[in-house]
Amino acid sequence: MEQEKLIIDYIIEQAERFDIKNLQFEEDIKFNLRRLTDAHIERVLNCVKTDINKVLDMQVLMNSIQRVYDIYFSQCEHELVDKIGQYYDTAYDNMGELTDIGTELTRKFTQGLSEQNGNQEYDDDTIRYIEEHAFELLKGHNNQKIERIRSELGDLFLKGKANKANVRAAIEKILDVNRSKAEEIAQTELSRAYNIGSVNRLIEYKNMSGRNIKKYWHGFKYSAVTCEYCRERIGSVYELEDDTEQLPAHPRCRCVWLPFIDGWDKPISRDLLFRANMLNTIYSRDMMYQRINNRLGINYAEYMTDESMEDYLSGDRSSKVQNAMYNARNQYIDNAISNFDIAKDNSRGHMSEEYNNQMKFWKQLVAGAMADNDTDLLSRAQEAIKGVMILPWSAEQLDGWNKLIDNIINFK
Repeated sequence: MEQEKLIIDYIIEQAERFDIKNLQFEEDIKFNLRRLTDAHIERVLNCVKTDINKVLDMQVLMNSIQRVYDIYFSQCEHELVDKIGQYYDTAYDNMGELTDIGTELTRKFTQGLSEQNGNQEYDDDTIRYIEEHAFELLKGHNNQKIERIRSELGDLFLKGKANKANVRAAIEKILDVNRSKAEEIAQTELSRAYNIGSVNRLIEYKNMSGRNIKKYWHGFKYSAVTCEYCRERIGSVYELEDDTEQLPAHPRCRCVWLPFIDGWDKPISRDLLFRANMLNTIYSRDMMYQRINNRLGINYAEYMTDESMEDYLSGDRSSKVQNAMYNARNQYIDNAISNFDIAKDNSRGHMSEEYNNQMKFWKQLVAGAMADNDTDLLSRAQEAIKGVMILPWSAEQLDGWNKLIDNIINFK
């Protein structure tokens, strides 16, 4: 007999709907910070124009580096200043919806929720604190880098080795350490904003409803990258006022607080789900395969059955689910090869057997790379196929190779 779903399990499913957008939101910010970091490292290295022959030379260089860092900090601040508040607001809204869903399922509350959603008061002071905290961490990181550069250059100068090449090499080595620190700070502080926004929404709900709402530690318990500290606490329930645990628990922590009301650890039948008219919040098929595709960086989840997708999203990593994913990948590859629309050469003419053998290999490789969303492999395959095309193929055969390249270009 199928085990009944717990209310908190259903809340977790609904929270997962938000995660795709949240991940994309964070990735966009991290991409922009990577771009800013790479540009500022290049500008710092360009400041090194001559050997350091006297103390004044080093002071001029350090002043130039300081100006580059000031610009870099200003650019990072501009990138983050609106995003932290936006993420806080997103968490606040999401938590309101999750609480609404849970109370509708239990049918314990039928009034007041819409009024609460209409009376949201965002905590500007809290948002400002988070922003300032993030910028202080970023500025502190920048200052540490500058002091390390100053110390290293001073050491080279005292040893008489402060020529241009050595100076550039020393600076580049320092800047390459913790190159992604700005991203780490941004992701961690965005997570802090999200969780504070969530908790503030719970506090507001508790004050307005009088119910003893609690907070539930949610994370990816079965993920290989989840740390042991978080893994042991995922699924734990805490009083709302209990500050012994804070999220994020560590840099780059992906755990979040979810709402929990007494009774949500009890089973809820499918009939109740239906009566509560929650069908519109259940994962659609499109949402399920997009969720898996985004989480794994693949393109073939849509070829999985609904049951296997549901099993995967619930944390099942059994051989049954792995086989389902393997079969889905093969189905994607077969379908992609068919859509290439490149016919076999049945002419028995010059090079026809060679063409068919090579084309079969390259179509399989390209389709597999598409299934795995491996754009790097596709780029290398494209260049390799161009090399294959120098062989003495017929016009029809060359047309087949061009079609394969067009498919790669269109995919990328």
